[in-house]
Amino acid sequence: MKRYLILALFYLFALPSIGQTVKVTTLRNAINLPKNSPERLKAILNFLEEYDSMPEDTLWFYALKAKDLAIEQKDGQAYSLASLAQARAYIRWGNMDSARAIVEHELRKYNPENPSLRKVYFELAQNHFSIYGNNSNYKEGMTYLYDVMRKAELYKDSLVVANCMNTLAAWNYDMDFLRESRTWDYKALAYTNPKDPRFNDVLIGIYNTIGDNYRWIKNIDSATYFISKAIELTKKTQKLTWLSYGLERMCSIYILKKDYAKAENSILEAIRIMQSVKGKHIPQELRMVEASVYEHWGKLDRAIEILKLGLKLDTTTKTFSPHASKLASSTDLAVVFYEQELAKCYRLKGDQKMYATELEKIIDRKDAFYKANSANAIAELETKYEVQKKEATIARQKLNLTKAGYFFWGSILFSFLSGIIIWLLFKEYRRKQFVKIKALQEEEKRLALQAVAEAEESERKRIAADLHDNLGAQLSYIKRNVNYIIDKPPGFNHVDEKKYLGYVKDIAQNAMIDLRETIWVLHKDEVSIQEFADKLKSYLRQQLLDKDTIRLEFQENISRMWMLSSGEVMHLFRIVQEVVSNSIKHSGGDYISVYLESNETGSYELRIKDNGKGFIVNQHYEGHFGMENIQKRASEIHSQIQITSAPGHGTQVLIKKGKNSPFALFSDSEATSTFIQ
Repeated sequence: MKRYLILALFYLFALPSIGQTVKVTTLRNAINLPKNSPERLKAILNFLEEYDSMPEDTLWFYALKAKDLAIEQKDGQAYSLASLAQARAYIRWGNMDSARAIVEHELRKYNPENPSLRKVYFELAQNHFSIYGNNSNYKEGMTYLYDVMRKAELYKDSLVVANCMNTLAAWNYDMDFLRESRTWDYKALAYTNPKDPRFNDVLIGIYNTIGDNYRWIKNIDSATYFISKAIELTKKTQKLTWLSYGLERMCSIYILKKDYAKAENSILEAIRIMQSVKGKHIPQELRMVEASVYEHWGKLDRAIEILKLGLKLDTTTKTFSPHASKLASSTDLAVVFYEQELAKCYRLKGDQKMYATELEKIIDRKDAFYKANSANAIAELETKYEVQKKEATIARQKLNLTKAGYFFWGSILFSFLSGIIIWLLFKEYRRKQFVKIKALQEEEKRLALQAVAEAEESERKRIAADLHDNLGAQLSYIKRNVNYIIDKPPGFNHVDEKKYLGYVKDIAQNAMIDLRETIWVLHKDEVSIQEFADKLKSYLRQQLLDKDTIRLEFQENISRMWMLSSGEVMHLFRIVQEVVSNSIKHSGGDYISVYLESNETGSYELRIKDNGKGFIVNQHYEGHFGMENIQKRASEIHSQIQITSAPGHGTQVLIKKGKNSPFALFSDSEATSTFIQ
């Protein structure tokens, strides 16, 4: 009877503080139905689904109402959902043990093999592993999470699979495994359907986690994009608590951008929203973020004022629900954090007197905290000592009553127990060694994965730059010539049009060849030296396909097969392309020879020679950077290069890698195969 009286009083006086949204108001109004009707129970359960937009006490009150109605109507699934709402209230209070006990009790009633029970099972199961995450017990939580995800995949429940993957992403983020976190979130996105409202909640979680990832590595544009998407979706779904935390994240981004006015607006809006849900006792981290905005902004007096207000609320008016599981000393620690930030503000302000005062408070409060904890530990030890002392007294009394004949058996028992203890200690030692070795293996694996990731990123950037430098330049050249043909400047005739179209055709053909060779390299991790030689022949044939006035001779001398990296092959191709292109365009010659030799692993010589007009090697030619490009590429693959030319004597480019003399002359008689065009 007392229980219902208390709940009635709570209903009259406490519930008006609910943070109202249109959706919450509509759902709450739907509750005003006949007392015991099934529709009223359903309306309360729908209302409880908006648990993130109501205070803990409100959530608790309606959870109990729903449980009572479910018992009266003998609706087992409704009772489980009401119990889940009760567990969520415990989670909000930080009482994870009570929340876990409720969820585990209800889970035992359900089997996912039964389609009619599957939905409630997954609701309970997801909250079960999330409780472990809230306690930072990720190892045990993942045991349950992978089991739930496996079952969701088996029964093709995309919503549950996406939520499991987003949870894995959040846990990996908390453990600083950022790459793994992003991988799980992008996998989760593949299971979602943005057009289906059922996926809204999990999409908010995915966008927030990806945004946090990019925010942590200071990729501000990507972080802003994803967190903005999360905020937009929380406004659409009217999730007040999530909206408040989204605005808090956006405030941190504005601080990174040093846009303190927007940071201030964002955190003040987050606080206002949270106050509409929780009243004046907003979460401590929001006050700390607000103070951080003003500290970075240089408005130290305002930051100090906020921190003092936080100290006052935490030390005088803050109360906890009797359902909350929170040590009294944790409030002392929160005060220490406030005073540390306050001391920092005084130091930045130059107020050494108040800075010293706050430091003394911090030292005194920490001493009191550690002293209290030490006193608790001492009291616990003293209690244990008294118990052990009484047990020892009883043992001595019994020992005095035993006969000498039992000494022998006592010795045997002692030896047996000693052996067990020694065996257990040895087993524990082996276990610790195994754990240590496992940890070292995991760390080695993590470092290896990190190295692979960095290598992949470097290779990606290299390929992108290569495509930009070559294919981009060719396409730009095509565009300029096409525009010139379209504009038809004064004096432009049919002959000019045909000439420029010829240029476009040649460059387009070269671009297609370059792109085809690039794709060929990208599909391979390694290329044999013989495969490179064959591909080079094909490439040169295509380059000179319509150049009837130029004769090409290709020679190779390869006595040992070995593998080149795809990156090295790409650089060699580009060097040959640059040199041959220069010979065709500028040398005026009618003969080009290419020679490739490789007689040991990791060693090769590549020579390109023409009989053109030559040039002065050390002279700078305005607007021409071909020679600089090939020298840079040779340096990239740790090869040596020599360019020999003189007016009237043709040009020779020699690239060498290996142990022999870097610029030895080649002998055509050494070639084992010859290709002439």
